[in-house]
Amino acid sequence: MIPTGLQLSSSATERLFDLLTKGVLGTLLLFALFPIYWMVISSFRTRTEITAADPQLLPFELAEIPAIVQDPVLLAEILHYENYVTMWGRFPVLDYFINSLIIASTTTVFALIVGCLGGYAFSKYRFPGKGAVGGALLGTQMIPGILILIPMFLLFVWIQDTFAIPLVDTYHGIIFVYTTFTIPVAIWMLRGFFDTIPDSVEEAARVDGCSRIQALVRVVLPMAAPGIAATGMFVFLVAFNEVLFASILASGDVTPFAIGIQSFETQTTAYWGEMMAASTVATAPVLLLFVLFQKPIVEGLTEGSVKQ
Repeated sequence: MIPTGLQLSSSATERLFDLLTKGVLGTLLLFALFPIYWMVISSFRTRTEITAADPQLLPFELAEIPAIVQDPVLLAEILHYENYVTMWGRFPVLDYFINSLIIASTTTVFALIVGCLGGYAFSKYRFPGKGAVGGALLGTQMIPGILILIPMFLLFVWIQDTFAIPLVDTYHGIIFVYTTFTIPVAIWMLRGFFDTIPDSVEEAARVDGCSRIQALVRVVLPMAAPGIAATGMFVFLVAFNEVLFASILASGDVTPFAIGIQSFETQTTAYWGEMMAASTVATAPVLLLFVLFQKPIVEGLTEGSVKQ
């Protein structure tokens, strides 16, 4: 028996549970954000500072904080800004980044078009083999990419030799690969969002004279916009960050950023400062894009979890 004096009230228990929850979430958030912090800090350091045996968490000593507060110019002298200048001339970082934007954006458009049509069909239609096709779509995501990398490369080479259609080291080749990988996930994500849209809304549009396609375009898709935004962001990040297939099927003029950044590590040395600076520059636009679409993305992730 617990003495009555040691028992917590319901409000105290809730506050304790809330404090414990915030502590756990704060720890997980710190664990997730620390690599980003270290990337940014390393971009302002020299190679000697980065490879030091005892790297510092801050680019300055704690004793220097009062002087930095009084003279912010001192911080500019401590930070090594040259990495952001030299990275542009050492390798074509901008070309790598543009290639990634082209590949990821085009993949997102194609995956959303097919995903919307497929997700709508799985949500609103009944047809023979619906369960088997849906299971097959999910089954494709359980196959490790390394198992189909060589067969995919040989298939591209065969098509190129037989039909004179270049696929290796081309935009349309790598976009085709990424689209086929992301469409199954897009279909299943959008299917959950379409399930939350009542059939009565579409039926009302049909009564007002809309065809099935018009009801889909004018009513269903606008209502599923948060889900489409969430799915589009997921597909974009997958295509932007993919490395395995890009390392074999996308080189030369179509080299994406995820592969091109490896150029900062040569046989003789590694330009860690420039590499971290390039990574920071490439992360900023994607992070800004997420912040701008944060509201529809969060709404989409929550709405798709409940079926009405």
